[in-house]
Amino acid sequence: MGAHSTAPDPRRVSYEDVAFRWSDYDVPVWTRPNSSPLRWNRASQDATQYMSVTAEGSWAELIRSERLLTEADLRLVSMPMWVLQIRETKLADYSTFEKAQDAGFPPDALVSEDYERCQAEAERLRGRGFRGVLAPSAALPGAVNLTLFGRRLAVPWDYPETALMASFVRAKRLAVGRPPDELLPLVRQRGEPHVLLNEYLSTRPARARGDTRRRG
Repeated sequence: MGAHSTAPDPRRVSYEDVAFRWSDYDVPVWTRPNSSPLRWNRASQDATQYMSVTAEGSWAELIRSERLLTEADLRLVSMPMWVLQIRETKLADYSTFEKAQDAGFPPDALVSEDYERCQAEAERLRGRGFRGVLAPSAALPGAVNLTLFGRRLAVPWDYPETALMASFVRAKRLAVGRPPDELLPLVRQRGEPHVLLNEYLSTRPARARGDTRRRG
């Protein structure tokens, strides 16, 4: 049997809270496949929705994605920030490096600049019925990102409870703005070490190196 069939499942958790996303589109979620490969999706795979559980985490992702390095860079930003009301079940709980390791997934993959292992894991999780994943932010150590698998449709914040469907997400645009200056030195830019990953690896060296899954 192959690695996917023998890998243990992560813990399934629910998330009922707000999440945040910057987006230069008219809506913060979509029904079309993602055209570009990102951490939890391959190009042209089913729609994948990326967000953070805090506004700071979302701004940090923008800073890292656009490689904004100075306060002058930040002053050039004018980007919509959205808040979304999330009610999801069957999420893979990789919210800490330890939880990923305990489930047999290599913790360094969660913040690596090579997305291949996360893309393969997302494909496996989709096949196992997971609706998304909670994972550490690669951009802001200590923050957590929420990724949802599949199509979602943004509806107004006051959309009737009785009319909500599983694919509907209440959303509203908070403001058009820019990341705060004080966030800049906290962001992990590409090519820099992830301080919390390094801390975890140094305290649990025996378990936290490499993929511990059985290989068939």
